Amino acid sequence: MAAKEKLEAILNVALRVPSIMLLDVLYRWDVSSFFQQIQRSSLHNNPLFQYKYLALNMHYVGYILSVVLLTLPRQHLVQLYLYFLTALLLYTAAFSGQLVVCTLCSCVMKTKQIWLFSAHMLPLLARLCLVPLETIVIINKFAMIFTGLEVLYFLGSNLLVPYNLAKSAYRELVQVVEVYGLLALGMSLWNQLVVPVLFMVFWLVLFALQIYSYFSTRDQPASRERLLFLFLTSIAECCSTPYSLLGLVFTVSFVALGVLTLCKFYLQGYRAFMNDPAMNRGMTEGVTLLILAVQTGLIELQVVHRAFLLSIILFIVVASILQSMLEIADPIVLALGASRDKSLWKHFRAVSLCLFLLVFPAYMAYMICQFFHMDFWLLIIISSSILTSLQVGVLVL
Repeated sequence: MAAKEKLEAILNVALRVPSIMLLDVLYRWDVSSFFQQIQRSSLHNNPLFQYKYLALNMHYVGYILSVVLLTLPRQHLVQLYLYFLTALLLYTAAFSGQLVVCTLCSCVMKTKQIWLFSAHMLPLLARLCLVPLETIVIINKFAMIFTGLEVLYFLGSNLLVPYNLAKSAYRELVQVVEVYGLLALGMSLWNQLVVPVLFMVFWLVLFALQIYSYFSTRDQPASRERLLFLFLTSIAECCSTPYSLLGLVFTVSFVALGVLTLCKFYLQGYRAFMNDPAMNRGMTEGVTLLILAVQTGLIELQVVHRAFLLSIILFIVVASILQSMLEIADPIVLALGASRDKSLWKHFRAVSLCLFLLVFPAYMAYMICQFFHMDFWLLIIISSSILTSLQVGVLVL
């Protein structure tokens, strides 16, 4: 049962990632520049591109569809993807095995009436039966009309499904708000949509695609400096919209949570989770990144400027993580000294972590001073790292 619940949770996240990617694409799409490109191309005389307000309306319709896909219940979302898969199989029927496509469509739609998806096979069967070419043309038109009527029947029979879903959702929302209030409704939607994991997966997909597109167009291996610049530039490319910025925020939160969990596990082993189940959730670092990004107008900058600004913001975030690690290690090291425990392994873990927290913040401050000119504001930024090293030194002494 636990494995089934985990699979459903993974499926719930995976099926909603495309909706956020569509929102991100719609945010990046500039309708005015798109129409300027159309006017310079051969599609200028196409009736679909004659009126700009039609594209604007389609732009808003895309936003509505994305929000609907994001908020649909999992059962309806799975059913919708099955419909898309069936349509895709029918579209590729001319390029794959005809009978295999019909069988797959019937399996996906959970019906034994394979003939419903076999209309496109009529011209092929007619050709095998040596039917004259003039008759095959008529049979082909009949197959197209029959398939079109099937699609129209399906759309007509499900025409009221969006209305019924919206009506049911509105009724449930009103009931929840009347009984529990808006805050409980927001928390319920937050948990059902698994918002942090959803945005983190979305951002990791964007980041992986960015890294892949870079290495797929480069033949020579990158140097160490270029790898660092590539890392910052890829992150900058993946936070150019509000949706990707939220994805970066939640990714940083999960990374901070993982680092702090490993720190406590390294010091205490499995006892860390028994003594303190409510650990730092890493939200401090994520909120810090979000506030700094909003205050500095991160998403409005050019990629190069955004990369340099991100280096400073990430430096502050890493300094916050190191400070949280020190807060975890401080009571454990003091308790270890007071208990006079003679376990060499425990002392080694405590001393090695303290040595890391002593050296690494100072190294970070040295590295950022190599990239930027030292001034008053940079001194304020690196002061947190220097303070962490000083606190660790006092703790060890």
